[in-house]
Parts: sequence; structure tokens; C-alpha cells
Amino acid sequence: MTPKIRFLGSTVAACAVAAALAAPAGAQDVSFARKNITIMVGTTAGGSTDLTARLLGPFFAKYLPGKPDVVVKNQPGAHGLTVMNFMAQQAKTDGTVFVVGSSSQIDPINYRVPQAKYDPARFEMIGGVGIGGTIMIIRNDQVAALTDKSKPPVAMGSVAGIPRSGMQMTAWGVDYLGWNAKWVSGYRGTPDIILALQRGEIGMTSLANTEIRPELLDTTKYTINVQSGSNDGKEPAAMAEISKVPLFAPMVADKIKDPLAQKAFQYWRAISSVSKWAALPPNTPKPVAAAYHDAFRKTAKDPDFIKRGKSISEDVSAMMPEDVTATVRTLAELPPEAFTYMKDMLARQGLKVVERKKKKKAE
Repeated sequence: MTPKIRFLGSTVAACAVAAALAAPAGAQDVSFARKNITIMVGTTAGGSTDLTARLLGPFFAKYLPGKPDVVVKNQPGAHGLTVMNFMAQQAKTDGTVFVVGSSSQIDPINYRVPQAKYDPARFEMIGGVGIGGTIMIIRNDQVAALTDKSKPPVAMGSVAGIPRSGMQMTAWGVDYLGWNAKWVSGYRGTPDIILALQRGEIGMTSLANTEIRPELLDTTKYTINVQSGSNDGKEPAAMAEISKVPLFAPMVADKIKDPLAQKAFQYWRAISSVSKWAALPPNTPKPVAAAYHDAFRKTAKDPDFIKRGKSISEDVSAMMPEDVTATVRTLAELPPEAFTYMKDMLARQGLKVVERKKKKKAE
């Protein structure tokens, strides 16, 4: 059967999948011949999570035993909780359905709420896809002020509410690197922040690598001073324009001595390290999981995977199943105090974070 992927529209209905596979004795005995594999996505079509699912689909069709058909099915709702609840409570465990999600769905801040009926640490992680890290960019006329407290502090532009993970580098920089910066919050999104930077309303901000416009690479106007990198901040991004930019995490990690602060920084690194991930439901038989792991490893080595991935990001990369699993477990095991440390640190720096009101439990 020729591998192919069919694209379906958004739906809030539960996904229908083919008849269950019998639990095999070993991965080599698993076959998905004449089966339909459904990739569930908790967002609408067209976003980066949806595009990642569609990137992976043809390769699972190619490398899973039996060369099955693959269907991408969107099930948006509750910022990704709806699809995760479905996967934990209703999805079959025969390998005919898996989910592709984003870092927000494995973030304890988001899933430790009454509405969430899942624990990502119980899912069988297949692998992850990095679509680029983040950078800090500063106007050249503000570079000196960042490390000179005799000068007015550099205005750091941020979105409303809790700053994005890349933006939070500033909070750690202020507390542990002596950065001279103040928060300017309330921007609606990336376009507004970039415009503010270009106009000089703010002196610096953080952007995803995929959001770096050509004009922001003008070294006569801007300096990219640090980057989050990839592989838990241990490696620079592959993007040529920033491959030589210093990594942020190693600059800070050794300076943090307080145990709670160390856990909070561990949380920040973990949530920043995974862009997108794929997972089978809890209690998936080991032979089925092994077949998926093998298919993902082959996908990661396929030159066409990287080639197609560049349609999403120039810095696309694959994360192995064990690495994604370790990150998810790290997040799951962190105490609640680690999650509130960042909010308290931001408050000390003068940024008031307005928390979202929790929705009442559905009756």
C-alpha cells in the first residue's frame, strides 16, 4: 500500500479508529497493515502543532510496520485539555491513535487544574520535534545600559500576563546576571512587540527563532545577545545567523544556589526544551510502543524529514523518545512551589502578573 496522509477538518467529536490490534509478543510482530492511524491534535488546523502533526504523518505511514494510512484529526478545546482528556480516558491503546501536542499541554501549571483528567507522565512518549528556540534581541543604543546600573534601565517588552518562556530569560538575567532592565508589559503579540522595538519604545525583547525577520538581523541596529538554544539549552540553534550567539542557561545555572530557585530554573529549562511532542495513550502495550519508537528514530534520520520540516522552521530538529520522557517526568515531579517562584521573582522586579480566573467545573 502506498503510504499517504489524509487531512481532515476540525472536529470536537471523539476520533473513530480501526479495529484493535492483538497485543504482539514483540515489536517485530506488530503490523498496522490495512489499518488507519489517527493523529489527534488539540488545536485548529494551520497552527504550528497542527503543522508538526502533518509533518510527521507521512513518515509514520512510511516506517510503521504494514505501512498504514495516516489521518490528522483536529479536536480543539480548552487550550488542548479536551484532546488530552480524550487520549487519557477514551483512546484505544492498540497503536491506532496518538496525539501531537505542545509544551503547554505538559506544563504542570496548565494541567494541574480540575478540568484536566490526564497525567502526561503516564503517556508513552514517541518523540519530539524542535521548531527553534528563542533569542534575546536588544537595540544597539541600549547594549551598554544592560550591564551599567548608572544608566536608565533597559525597557524589556513583554506580552500581557505571564511572560513567554523566552522572555523569562530577562527575569533570570536581572536576578543572577545583574542585568539592568525593567518590564514593560501588555503587548498583544509578536507584531506589536517588534514594532515597539523598531520604534524605540522598548529596548529589548525575546522572540522565537521562527519570528526573526530579516530587518532584525541588521547588526548596525540590533544585537542578539543570548539564545535559549536546543537540547535543554546545551547546544546552539542551527540557524546560521545565531549559531554563534552565547547560550543563556550555562551563564546562569552555576550562579543559582537556593534549592527552590534551582528547581524553578529546572522547570524553566524543561518547559523551554520541548517545542512539540508525540505520544501514545497510557497503558499502550510495550511492543506497540517499540514499533513507534523505531519508526520515529527512522524518521529522525530521514533527510526528507528535515527538508520538509524547513517549511515550519529553518531550525527543525528531532528529540528522541527517552529525552522527551525525561523532560515530561522532570516537570511532573517538580513541587508546586517551583511554579510560583517565577511569579514571585517577576513581582520583585515590578511586574504584576494578572492571573486568569479558573473556570467553574462543568456540571
